[in-house]
Amino acid sequence: MQNFTPIEFQQARDFSKKLNATFEFLQQNFKSLGKSLLYIAGPVVLIGSLLAGSLYTGYLNSILSYGSDPAGLFDFINSTTTWIQGAAAVLFVFISGIFVVSVVYNYMLEYDARKSNRIEVDAVWTRVRQTLPAYFVTFFLFFVLLLSVYALAFLFIAGLGTLSIGLAILAAFVVVVLLIYLVVPLSLIFVVRAFEKVGFIGAVQRCFMLIQGKWWSTFGLLVIVALVQSMMASVFFIPWYVNSIITMLHTIEGQTIQEPSTISQLINNVFIVLYFMASFLLYSLPLIALAFQYFNLVELKEARGLMNRIEHMQNTV
Repeated sequence: MQNFTPIEFQQARDFSKKLNATFEFLQQNFKSLGKSLLYIAGPVVLIGSLLAGSLYTGYLNSILSYGSDPAGLFDFINSTTTWIQGAAAVLFVFISGIFVVSVVYNYMLEYDARKSNRIEVDAVWTRVRQTLPAYFVTFFLFFVLLLSVYALAFLFIAGLGTLSIGLAILAAFVVVVLLIYLVVPLSLIFVVRAFEKVGFIGAVQRCFMLIQGKWWSTFGLLVIVALVQSMMASVFFIPWYVNSIITMLHTIEGQTIQEPSTISQLINNVFIVLYFMASFLLYSLPLIALAFQYFNLVELKEARGLMNRIEHMQNTV
């Protein structure tokens, strides 16, 4: 703490420096940010993880139980309970994502305001409470926008499919490329709304303005950081995988695979919930990287940090 030097956000950085800044920020704020994530986003993430984990293990168990009975597996998948549980899991997954995004970016706002990593959970919660409605609206409108594009693309592909299968396949490829192109600039929408306090439409316009000429660097940063996040989260999946293999080896009798025991299912549920929770919380990694990419783009196009430093020097003379 004595050697603490706050990271300057408004600064142009190349690819490696953005990655270094991301991991340096995580190292500086591991305790305070982690505590904020656990206390504020943790309860919602836990519920979402329990629902998603239960649905996942239930599906796998049904495969073991009804593997030789397609009708039984079909009944499980189409049961009202499964659909209700699936809808609840999706709902809480979305809510969990909103809370994680809100905690991370409001923490960064508090860090930037204080120039310190000694940040209390209450201070972050105060900011989160004030901005949650805006994040919910952003998430909803973001989802509606992508869903609308997807629906239009589906109708377009289906229409071409009536004329030619080859044209439909080509159109599907073009649509996938288009969706990737749209998602990359829109990945900045939450950080834009957090640091610039603009509305949804203004944030969308701002994202595409900032991304001009820097689409590939943003895409590359997202891919690299997402791979790192995935590898870190996969560590929490290993215990579930090992326990599942051991369970299968001990439940095979002749050619029949029996349903796992209650204890084995409980252990698997614990491991899968831990995996989902870790995945949600590690989502903070690409969020922070995107924030540094945002500051980099703003500095390259508008030199805000440089202008602030010049103004500060003039005021101190």
